[in-house]
Amino acid sequence: MKVMETARLLLREFRESDYDDILTQVYSDRAVWGMYSSIGDKPNEIRQRFLHRCYQPNSAEFGFRAVELKATGAVIGQVHLEPHVLDRRSIPGDPPSPFGTIEVELAFAFGQAYWGQSYAYEACLPLIDYAFLELKLPRLVGGAMAENTRSQALHRRLGYTLTPDPTDPAFVIAVLVNQKPPDGAP
Repeated sequence: MKVMETARLLLREFRESDYDDILTQVYSDRAVWGMYSSIGDKPNEIRQRFLHRCYQPNSAEFGFRAVELKATGAVIGQVHLEPHVLDRRSIPGDPPSPFGTIEVELAFAFGQAYWGQSYAYEACLPLIDYAFLELKLPRLVGGAMAENTRSQALHRRLGYTLTPDPTDPAFVIAVLVNQKPPDGAP
C-alpha cells in the first residue's frame, strides 16, 4: 500500500523508530488500547506483537499504518486493514456458512490527546477509498466494545451500519457496504 496523504496527515508504513511514539500514544494508555485490543501488559510482549503486526506478509496490500501529523511529524495513532476469518453468524443478516468467510476489518487507534479533532475520520477515508476502489472489496467490517461510544460514533459517521454482536453482547458489529461505482461507470 502506498503512502496516503490527507490535508493534515500522512498514512505510511511503520518504521521501527516509531515504536516509542506509538507505545506512548496507544499501547501505554489503557483507555486507548483497552478499547482496541488485547495486546498484553508486559513491554516486551507489546513490542513483539506490535512488530509482528507491522511486518506481516500481507502488509503490501493490508497492514498497519502509522498516522503522522504533517505539521509536526509526530505519530499520533494507527489505522489498518486486516483480513480475518469470521463466523458468518457474527454478522447479522448473513447466511450461515460452515467455514466462515474472509472479511477485511478497518480499525483505528489514536492517542487521547488527538481525540475529538477528526483525525481518525480523516485517516479512515482514504483507506475506505483504497479498499473499495483499488482492492474492490465488497464491504469492510469493524467492531467496537458496546461501551466504546466514540468508536461507534466514528463508524456511523463513516457510513457503517452498526448492530449488536449476536454472539457477544459486549460488542457491536459494524459493516460498510461498497457503494462506490465500478471503473467506467457513469
